[in-house]
Amino acid sequence: MCPDGTPDPVAVWTSSDFIESARTWVAAQLGPGGIRLTGEWQQTHARVWSSTIRFETTAGRVWFKVNGPGTAYEAKLVALLDELCPGLASQLLAYDDALAWSITRDGGPMLRSKTKPGGLWGYWGRLLPRYGEAQLALAADRSRMLACGAPDRGPVQLPLEFDRLLDKLASQPIEQGGLTRQQAATLERVLPAYEGRCAELAASPIPDSFQHDDLHSNNVGWPGEMADLSSVRIIDWGDASIGHPFGTMLATLNSIAFEAGVPGDGRQFHDSRLLRLRDAYLEPFSSLCGVEELRWLVGLARSTGCVTRALAWERALQEAPLSMIAKYEFPVRTWLLELLEPWAGEV
Repeated sequence: MCPDGTPDPVAVWTSSDFIESARTWVAAQLGPGGIRLTGEWQQTHARVWSSTIRFETTAGRVWFKVNGPGTAYEAKLVALLDELCPGLASQLLAYDDALAWSITRDGGPMLRSKTKPGGLWGYWGRLLPRYGEAQLALAADRSRMLACGAPDRGPVQLPLEFDRLLDKLASQPIEQGGLTRQQAATLERVLPAYEGRCAELAASPIPDSFQHDDLHSNNVGWPGEMADLSSVRIIDWGDASIGHPFGTMLATLNSIAFEAGVPGDGRQFHDSRLLRLRDAYLEPFSSLCGVEELRWLVGLARSTGCVTRALAWERALQEAPLSMIAKYEFPVRTWLLELLEPWAGEV
């Protein structure tokens, strides 16, 4: 238990009883296929929203994952991705929807480990168009993904969520992640402009689709050479939602820029390498509208995406104890306050 009396999911998931239960379940799921555990394992990740355990088997490495209640639908969504877009995510071998447990094949070494951050530009230049193509193809299956539990973060819905978050945080004490009166009043004044940007996105010819919302170099498995995309897998879909696909560009471009030490002016980047990656990502969408409009829409999606990121954190931490949320410096409030930064019309 945490000091405030709420359960500590990390303590539960790292306990010997839980790990043994996970090992037994994984063995039972893989056994009918003739796959046996070799005994080697490592718990590589334990956070309040999920934990992962790496198991070595006679058929190679697999990953066990347990999700917290806010992202419990992740395995079901990955199963649907396996069906709709094979090879985009790591292959799901088994899952238990009630327990929010799953097993996936290993996706290979993370992209972040391939080379120094300054050497990743070419990898991203190949991956992002493929990812954009997948988003465009998946747009036709939005209803199925929503039925699996993916949250609706479309531009029509986001202003309502912004208003809800604003009311929620305005009523909370500062020490519990709430807003000051001045912050709440300033965000209230931002809302009409935010609604306008969402309306522009909703009216654009780009359809809402699945978007990862946390696509960075440690969520991409890349076992082969840069030119070989056949075995590349995107992992960790717990922040994914249905919304404007270009919302991906908030977390992804920010992460690439941060790792490479690229300076930004507010939300605007001027580095030619980053702009080329943006344009490479946009190439699959070029049949729907012109390049300048696509670039403008990326800017809109990046600015409105602050609410999507706030909502992802709210979801991930929805049953976490206050002491745990404080350790992450109240990220729902942090992302909402990002809306007070200058909004750039372009990347």
